[in-house]
Amino acid sequence: MDSKILVTLRMIVRPERRSDLLETVRGTLEPARVERGCLSYRFYEDVEDRNAFVLLEEWATQADLERHLSKDNQRRLLELMDLLREQPELRFNTVSHTEGMDLVENVLRKVGPG
Repeated sequence: MDSKILVTLRMIVRPERRSDLLETVRGTLEPARVERGCLSYRFYEDVEDRNAFVLLEEWATQADLERHLSKDNQRRLLELMDLLREQPELRFNTVSHTEGMDLVENVLRKVGPG
């Protein structure tokens, strides 16, 4: 079984180019979300810095991610680098196991009240 791939792209845009970044990224969201293997594709603004953004992607397999990266849509994202104030942070994480609230509940049960 293939592991899921999580992609995190953190960008800090030059303030005067913020609207350009938002417009371009918004145009990539829906096309990416309907691609085969896309489990999630979301864009977030940092609540402490209005010029900092994170694009968070989740792909079912490495092959799905590679197919996505080869699309013209992704080339548009690469063009955004000229709008940024500094080098973006890009991470690809392979996830073989995911847990949810059950983990928190189990830890809290072990710790006990208070």
